[in-house]
Amino acid sequence: MSLFGWEILPFAGIGGLHAKPVLFGRTRREITRQFSRALGDAVGEVRTFRKSVWDTGVCDHYVEGDLTLFYDDLDRLFHLEVHDVAPVHHDGVLLTGRPYGKVVADLRGRGHRVVDGDTGCEVPDAGFDLAAVDPEDDSLGVQSVGVFLRSPSEGLLRMSLEPGVEPVTEHVLVSGEGTRTVRLGQDRWELRARLGPSLESVPAYGGSARDWYFDHGLILTFDEVERLRTLVVSYVGAKGTACFDGVPLLGRPYAEVVADLEARGVRVEPGELCGVASGHGFTLSLLGRQNPAMPVAAVVFRR
Repeated sequence: MSLFGWEILPFAGIGGLHAKPVLFGRTRREITRQFSRALGDAVGEVRTFRKSVWDTGVCDHYVEGDLTLFYDDLDRLFHLEVHDVAPVHHDGVLLTGRPYGKVVADLRGRGHRVVDGDTGCEVPDAGFDLAAVDPEDDSLGVQSVGVFLRSPSEGLLRMSLEPGVEPVTEHVLVSGEGTRTVRLGQDRWELRARLGPSLESVPAYGGSARDWYFDHGLILTFDEVERLRTLVVSYVGAKGTACFDGVPLLGRPYAEVVADLEARGVRVEPGELCGVASGHGFTLSLLGRQNPAMPVAAVVFRR
């Protein structure tokens, strides 16, 4: 990957100075084949991971070029990040390998609107942002360039105003439907009335709205008519359980969970960064490459 430099294509992806462009909406298979044909063995190591426990898509990190591609739940590219191994340009401005303050000054000198943030800045009309090595010292470099299909600022979080309820810390899974508390297809406002206040946002992909119930360990994504599309059970900073047929699923080594489920006649097929209980409609989600000691980070139902 370090053989190539990149030019930002606003809201479309990146174009290679000596290669075909990497475009949003292209599938993971298409892009993998593209890199393989262009670079062969020079592609180097590719590490696959999930950015967070509630993500239903995966990321591919091309180590040699320090390029990370973010895919949605249908394996389509929607975001990417480039670090300073390869040069990145926009409108004649070199964005990597130079002091952050100089890069920002050059962009503003070209007439670009630059919005400062806590960790860097966003150039919203050009479809990218810059993460600074140290925002307090602009003599240091740009840590990374993020190129987006939709601005991250469009998904800002806020708390809803429903009255609080007691946390649900034990989720019993219901085959093909969700949990005893939350079922796929349910109305968003019906769930709000039952579950109380949530941290609401617009997800980068996979739905029109998302509600995160921190104390309940639930991340819920809704479709355009506000019906539950994706249900993720995972506790971040709070404690709770998710069980199926009496088997605890969260936080235990993947191999142990699978063995316990299969002892009860629940078949789990290996998938990428997950185990798939297709007969019951849920997956066991992992953050890193699947291995027997990797703990189950989340349980996911999708409609």
